[in-house]
Amino acid sequence: MARSYRMPDIAVRIPFGTTEPGRIALLRSAGIPLDARGHLLRGFLHERGPARFGADSTCRWFDTAGTASASAAAAPGPVSATQGL
Repeated sequence: MARSYRMPDIAVRIPFGTTEPGRIALLRSAGIPLDARGHLLRGFLHERGPARFGADSTCRWFDTAGTASASAAAAPGPVSATQGL
């Protein structure tokens, strides 16, 4: 049976040493819908931790509503913490 994979709607690289408020701001600026406390409003967020100490972690957000948000369509590629900040 052939396998199928779903690509994330938004992918964000979180630099090592980023504080929690900085992480929330980075995810929001990428277009991931978060509430005031930093919890997801919809979708599924998968965070892959670093493979070694000092490496960046990667967050991938999947929209479960079936259609990508306007901000996800505007930024189809991965967002780096160094872009626009």
